[in-house]
Amino acid sequence: MPRGGYRLGAGGKPTWKHGKTKTIRVPITLADEILTIARTLDEEGIIEHETKSKVIDLSGIIIPEIRGRRFVFLSDLVKAGYEVQPLKWAEQVRDELSKTTKKLLSKSKTIKNH
Repeated sequence: MPRGGYRLGAGGKPTWKHGKTKTIRVPITLADEILTIARTLDEEGIIEHETKSKVIDLSGIIIPEIRGRRFVFLSDLVKAGYEVQPLKWAEQVRDELSKTTKKLLSKSKTIKNH
């Protein structure tokens, strides 16, 4: 009886929907997570990214009306604990808040000195 070589029906059935596979080298600590991602892609075609909620709780935030339109200021959202992205906007908001705080402190010192 011959051994090895091609035999009809030999081997396991493929478990991947997208066809042939390839061996790759990945860090052992990441292997299980990468395999999970690959399986999800193979089965569903997409991967849902974990995102933070898109809902903003505006309770406790002042919403002024200017010329018939309502606005929410980024500085008020930052004061309420929200993170602002992209970074350039976050830095600008922090600078504004810093200047406002300094003005308020200098006014309160002026009032106390009189």
